[in-house]
Amino acid sequence: MAVWERWVPIEGIPSKIYNSALIDNKEGLTLTFIDEYDETEITMTFDVGVLSYSNTEEGSLIKMLYSLYNNYDEGFYSEWSLFKLGDSEYLSWFLEENGGLYDTINISHYVFLTPNDVIEVLSKYPPTIALTKLV
Repeated sequence: MAVWERWVPIEGIPSKIYNSALIDNKEGLTLTFIDEYDETEITMTFDVGVLSYSNTEEGSLIKMLYSLYNNYDEGFYSEWSLFKLGDSEYLSWFLEENGGLYDTINISHYVFLTPNDVIEVLSKYPPTIALTKLV
């Protein structure tokens, strides 16, 4: 079973964020989020080290939501959007598929849990983060 922990990389990140853009290009993977009041934009840039990512409509992940509901207080996941996972199925799948090129020590599993999307990123390095006040 995956072990979820809240991830608080910097101060000032709103508790609930919405996916605004997901860009995968030669500069890396850039995730842009906006708070629920359109006052703060959060940009996460993985410029190196991304090994895999996925974006799934939140309501389609019934098994994941059921597991969160049964193993954590509702406020743990409903009042925060950034997480790091240990011992996850996604990471296990990736390690099996890569034939031993990587090990879990060097890979972090990030989850961006928004009201509409669940974006998961396996990366060797953390993202750079920028907060922009829009008002």
